[in-house]
Amino acid sequence: MKKNEVTVKCKMDTEAVVNMLSDMVNNFREGKIVIQKGDSFVTLKPVGQIEVEMEAAEKKGKQRIEILLSWKEADISAQNEDELRISGDEPCLDEAGEEQTERDPILFRKW
Repeated sequence: MKKNEVTVKCKMDTEAVVNMLSDMVNNFREGKIVIQKGDSFVTLKPVGQIEVEMEAAEKKGKQRIEILLSWKEADISAQNEDELRISGDEPCLDEAGEEQTERDPILFRKW
């Protein structure tokens, strides 16, 4: 099978990045994402279990986040892993480092 690949490396303002991610999320929900640059394009059809890798770092005033999503055309069996949560609030930890469970459900969504 032929390998299709599109690589993008550029600088964008925050609003442009928000729009790009929003478009990606909307198309992800619809089950088909087409990424095109010039004459090159890749059509992705996310199905089944999605493998998620995420890394966030801050060093000397530079911040970054890397998100890698991958899947096979055939369904991958689910793995029992720690629950992933994304919010704008830092977690409330007790002295032992355990997360407290009471949160405002509107401000803190968990998957």
